[in-house]
Amino acid sequence: MSRSPTENSPTLLAALYLEAVLPAIPLLATRDPPLAAALAGPDFATVFATSGGLRTRLAIRTGVATASFGPAAAPQAGDICLWFPTPGQVVRSFDGRRRPAVAFPLSGWFHLPRLRRLTAAGQRLESILTHRPAPDSCGPDLALHAWSNLTVGLAAAAAWLRHHPDGPATRARLGPGVVVFSCPALTAPLWLDLTTLATGTGAPPADAVLMATVTFADLDTLLAELDHRLDAPAALGLGTLRLSGHLLLAENLSLLLLKVGKLLKPSSP
Repeated sequence: MSRSPTENSPTLLAALYLEAVLPAIPLLATRDPPLAAALAGPDFATVFATSGGLRTRLAIRTGVATASFGPAAAPQAGDICLWFPTPGQVVRSFDGRRRPAVAFPLSGWFHLPRLRRLTAAGQRLESILTHRPAPDSCGPDLALHAWSNLTVGLAAAAAWLRHHPDGPATRARLGPGVVVFSCPALTAPLWLDLTTLATGTGAPPADAVLMATVTFADLDTLLAELDHRLDAPAALGLGTLRLSGHLLLAENLSLLLLKVGKLLKPSSP
């Protein structure tokens, strides 16, 4: 029986990478031509799996990339299936520290050369997430950087709620419903459904109950939030941050985003 994941445990970190970072690749491929170009080529699919039922499937079909995780990510005929013997090996493979990691190809051996495309896509994703363009150099790239980090942050918050032992209690405090995050500089708003732990972009599901909306007036305010340096009371007073709906829910979710952000971007290697 696998141990319950706790803060900083390899199991929890592996869940964040498999359920938040990897699934960002298809989302960003629709907005970033270099990432889409890295994925271009013949159809194939790869399942990344480790103990504790953690697995994610990335598929490319007719030029469209999709991601699924958990039970929906069951391997299909012809898939490359990479088995990581421990969650720690997943972390070593995806945390960007360039450490060697062990993964066993259980199937799809003839398609293994196509993994180079995922490697290139992963490098592009890492560049988007970690490299911040100068504010006055290229507005669209800066907006993509912010949008991508918020996308991964919301998905990581959902993964934390699914896998951390404190997840059920935290969900009970947060309550049900959808929280929407928006900024005029972004191409589309992002949302997290606390009832289903689904995340998405654009309009939330029609049957979802909107509980709170967080609006950043500009990229500077959003980037300050992502950097964990936003003075929320001051921003509320200045009008650069606007909250509507259940304010305590929005505040508590912001604290969770701070927590998962520190897990994915530790201050020291």
